[in-house]
Amino acid sequence: MATKDELYKELELKLRIEEEGLNVLPKDFKNLPLGTVYQERVHQDPEKVTNIEPGTLLPSCVYTPHGLAFGFHWNGRSPFSVQEEDGNFFIAEGGKRLFQMTFQKRAKFYSENTSDGIPMRWIANNTGNGTTRVSYSNQCSLQDKGLDCKFCHGEPARNHNGMADQFKNPRQIAETYKKAIELDGSKHFQLTGGFVPERREVEYYLDVAEAMHEAGIEELNANACVGSPLDLSAYDRYKEAGFQTVASNLEIWDEGIFKAICPGKELECGGHKHWIEGLKYAAQVFGFGNVGSNFVGGLEPKSSLLEGIDYLAGFGVVPNVSVFHAVPGSDLWQHRPPEVEWFLDLGREVYKIVDKNGFTWDQLWHPVPSDSGIVHDIYRIEKGLIA
Repeated sequence: MATKDELYKELELKLRIEEEGLNVLPKDFKNLPLGTVYQERVHQDPEKVTNIEPGTLLPSCVYTPHGLAFGFHWNGRSPFSVQEEDGNFFIAEGGKRLFQMTFQKRAKFYSENTSDGIPMRWIANNTGNGTTRVSYSNQCSLQDKGLDCKFCHGEPARNHNGMADQFKNPRQIAETYKKAIELDGSKHFQLTGGFVPERREVEYYLDVAEAMHEAGIEELNANACVGSPLDLSAYDRYKEAGFQTVASNLEIWDEGIFKAICPGKELECGGHKHWIEGLKYAAQVFGFGNVGSNFVGGLEPKSSLLEGIDYLAGFGVVPNVSVFHAVPGSDLWQHRPPEVEWFLDLGREVYKIVDKNGFTWDQLWHPVPSDSGIVHDIYRIEKGLIA
């Protein structure tokens, strides 16, 4: 069994690979049975797979030897590459092998179609740990107004299969999730998407919940990832519709930085203070540990971020911290994130807050399902959940 020190070294290496990317060549995964035995990445952002031949499949998820999950982006200047020998795949740095990778088994529902002939892998993703995730659309009304978050850029992901610009039909979603339950034992569902006007978002989520019930899904262990509504009673409607948890991603705690980085969320959702009040209200409706909020680590001082996370956790809001990576096309493209050590320290401090408030693994996972989050990894390391 690995020691904590060994696991933290593995986590540090994982974060380095995520930050630096992977210099993948078209031939690297040709002997890996992607799309059959192992799960392929369905939504391939063009800027992340430069120099990859059309039709080449990449893994949806890669695991370190002790099961830390990570995704990767293509970077031709990265020191990290892939080596293959006798069907085994390794991450190497400067030609030296670091560890053997393993891959996520392909969900059975990926081979199925909806009743109107749409591949179910276009509708939902198997994201690990029994979770089926639907991103119902990449449309973002904030982007159309020039108010999108500075770290985000949704355009490159569009039109990957003709579905991204369309709202996925609630019936298609219900059929897909039911098949994921039947074939893969999925036990958790998350619905998320781009930023849309509040009324449209609320009604759409309610339509999806209704379609789930009509499909015969009685136990709807579902998470609704939504914008903070101006009318906070929308949270009551989500609860009544059957969603058991909800997430509303504040992203930034410092109010001034929030206004600069997330102008649309400031102008379209009642502002920073209203967003906080919304999270507190949601925690009253859904209960302690059933509301989550993501923060983008690396865009504000660590002290202010931890202050906000500690404050919200006291009301039962489960924190998640994503690692800032500059996205091509975003206003923060070519900005470098903090050093890996900075994120490791941040993750440890957030874990202390999670532990202090008594959040369980289920409470950490259900409102903020992540198979690769740094807080999730540290929680499993500290609680001895990794062999």
